[in-house]
Amino acid sequence: CELCKLLLLDPIQLLCCGTRLCRWCSIRGVPENEPFTCSFCNTTQAKKQAHADRGTVRELNMIKIECFSCSWNGLYNDYRIHLEKEHADFECIDCHKRFYSINLYQEHREEICEYRCVPCGLPGCTELIKWFDMGAHFLSMKHQTILFKLTTDICTRTKHTSDTANPFNVDSNIQQELMAINENMDSIPSAVDNSLEDCKRLNSERDHIQTKNNDILPQGKEIGKELQSGNEKFKKCMDGHTETEKQIDDAKNSRWPTKPLVLDMNDTITFPIAKQPNDINTPFSIQTPEFCTSSWGYKLVVRVCSTYISGEERQEYLSVYVSLLRGNMDSILVFPFPYDI
Repeated sequence: CELCKLLLLDPIQLLCCGTRLCRWCSIRGVPENEPFTCSFCNTTQAKKQAHADRGTVRELNMIKIECFSCSWNGLYNDYRIHLEKEHADFECIDCHKRFYSINLYQEHREEICEYRCVPCGLPGCTELIKWFDMGAHFLSMKHQTILFKLTTDICTRTKHTSDTANPFNVDSNIQQELMAINENMDSIPSAVDNSLEDCKRLNSERDHIQTKNNDILPQGKEIGKELQSGNEKFKKCMDGHTETEKQIDDAKNSRWPTKPLVLDMNDTITFPIAKQPNDINTPFSIQTPEFCTSSWGYKLVVRVCSTYISGEERQEYLSVYVSLLRGNMDSILVFPFPYDI
């Protein structure tokens, strides 16, 4: 990255000069002023233009990276996973989440963490509030009191300015306000009558709904009993399904080891193959588990099977097949191998 000088994280490219930056560095280090002047090439544009650099992401995914702090090496995506597991040295003091990159840490602290403290922003309110508690603070008595005082002061200043500018219109303003109050008072009786009619209608609807609820309640109890019975049956089925899956997993794990085997110091490996005495002379085909020639090697499997050739004299052979499996380096290696094996 041209700003933080670290390995690119979610790379962004500026369209004016092609400069590549981390996404967070682009947000923090290159302000979006209008008009925008690039600090790298001094080009002036109407606004900042940048996009995600997918080509750089593809290039990063193809290179092999050595860890800055230990002997680990591997591809870019695996490197990020390694950093998250082994080198997440930055910890948020509010939520205790850990990060391996200073950019991710700063973005979390300033924009993402729900437990970060932020100022209220209302003039006169100096409290620092947790982000997730901001809504409750806005409704608190202290905040509402400050907001009321601020609104009152603004209204008072506005009214004082209006009265000072028009001293001869005070009486006429009072007269207009009294006329408006009288008009509102004339409309109150009709509004009260309408409210009483609405109350009667709502009471009637309430009684009707209550009658329906009394009829539906016994049916709801019956449905609840049926649901409870169905849930018990479903739970029994799920328990049986879980037990079956566990038995299948135990059978798989007991047959072969789960991790790939590796050749020993004598470049040999032994596979336990069990056959019943009655099956010795019958056709068979057995495949070994995956194994490697070294800890970084490709995985292989061996299949052993019996072969018969019919004719005047029956001939038996033992056929052995060695298969090379795909690996993580297929995208950057050439087949067939140009190297000696």
